[in-house]
Amino acid sequence: MDETERNPSPPPGFLEAEKTLGADRIGETVFSRHWVFQCLLNALKAAENESANGEADMEEVVELDKEVEQELCTLWDMAANSDVARFLHEFKAFEIFLQIIKTSRSPRLVEILIGILGNMAVFPDLSLALSQEDSMLQMALQLLGGSDAPTLLQVLRLCHTCLANRESLPLWLAAIRGADSCLPHITFILGNSINEELLKVCFQVLDCVVDEDPSLCSYCVNEEFVTAVFAAAGHLSAMGKQEFLDAFWHLLHVLDYETDIRDMLVPWRDKLETLLFDWLQGQGQESPTLPPRSCWRTLGTGLTLVTDLRDASRASASQPLARDLCRRLQEMYQLLQSRLQEAQVEERLGLPRTDSLDDSFHLLNNALERALNPSS
Repeated sequence: MDETERNPSPPPGFLEAEKTLGADRIGETVFSRHWVFQCLLNALKAAENESANGEADMEEVVELDKEVEQELCTLWDMAANSDVARFLHEFKAFEIFLQIIKTSRSPRLVEILIGILGNMAVFPDLSLALSQEDSMLQMALQLLGGSDAPTLLQVLRLCHTCLANRESLPLWLAAIRGADSCLPHITFILGNSINEELLKVCFQVLDCVVDEDPSLCSYCVNEEFVTAVFAAAGHLSAMGKQEFLDAFWHLLHVLDYETDIRDMLVPWRDKLETLLFDWLQGQGQESPTLPPRSCWRTLGTGLTLVTDLRDASRASASQPLARDLCRRLQEMYQLLQSRLQEAQVEERLGLPRTDSLDDSFHLLNNALERALNPSS
């Protein structure tokens, strides 16, 4: 029998450890080691039951037993606890999960196990330890080719969590560079999914990858990728999820800086303006007030890109900013100028600053000046 078709089995010493540990508590928690072991054994049994009939259709989806599902969901929540996460790692839970995932035909079972790994990876040392397992990296990137949205969501959350860790980041970037299908899979998800959370984390993963490794930007310079990105952004905006688009704006900014993608973006300029205006409305800023300061950098980046595309268009002189967007930007610019003047007066009089003119202020102010004054 092929090794990948063999029923999952506990690692050496697993059953012996289960007997000796009894009902010991995990660290300082109220969680029982015995219960966790039993939960893992039940997961193994569930996977074994799937393949009990050797003639079963390997493409057939198997429903996870409700009791096992409830137990594993509890463990999923528990894995967010540092002591529990380290206990799972100490006793090689990853090896059990990997065996189950390789053979399981239950999307729900796979989703939960990946979710547990994602919670474990929140802790930096465990993120690094898990990322040093080549088999885990390969498993995660292979699962991106699946069609189950909940599983894809957990896989991408695991990826994003590990990419956000400076120590595990290089390991994931190397794995992504070596997996020819990884970015095409993400492109397919962007172009075809209507799951808002899934699209959001896709943008976050892509943004992190191209920002940290410019060599991967070259994959994105094609019409298929651009079309998929705008399809996802348009869907999120239409569903009122403009706050999910921060990574979208930064992704386009990085690609515009690192590649020659601008010519491919020019035809999308009107769509970008619409997305930018909708994004502003999504901040609840319909009145003449400034968006929250936390949004200034995203707004400045997005507006700079829109202006660059206008300047790159041969017909820029006859294509001013959309009226509603222009009016909204003028209101913001006037408010920023008022803040700038107040700061100058305070500085001249030696008064304490009532507002901080940080980098995000100047980025947004300069972007507004360029957008509202095409000749500048």
